[in-house]
Amino acid sequence: MKTAMSGLSGLMLGAFLLVGPARADEPATAQQAEAMSAAASQRADELSQLGGTAYKTGLVQQAQADASRYATMADAMEAPPPVTVSSPEAEHYGKLAEDYKLMGGVAYKTGLVQRAEADQRKAQEKADRAAAVPWVDPWAARCDPSLPPADQPACRP
Repeated sequence: MKTAMSGLSGLMLGAFLLVGPARADEPATAQQAEAMSAAASQRADELSQLGGTAYKTGLVQQAQADASRYATMADAMEAPPPVTVSSPEAEHYGKLAEDYKLMGGVAYKTGLVQRAEADQRKAQEKADRAAAVPWVDPWAARCDPSLPPADQPACRP
């Protein structure tokens, strides 16, 4: 029982160390990320005025990297996630490429993986082009501007 408990606690500790605790200094919203980016940028400016010591210790570069990281986080939080509509044909070729990848080097050497990925891209591009063009019902009643609306039942308000 003692070894089972120590093994379980060791497993939990290892999982905690592997995943790591949630960082308290990470921004949760885009506004927080923008504020942290501005603060890091200001800190980088202050450190750059100190001269060579701040550069040699890497403090300026670290502050600039933090400002860039927080600005990127703010942009990612503000932007809506892209909506991608995948066609069934593209999904088929994607699954086929994954199956080929599991085959190993033979599938790569014979070009099966590359061909399936190319077919997936082509099918997705075709679906994207089709989604961009609005569908027009060819049998829908159309209004003729040369006739009065009273003579056209489909055009009456």
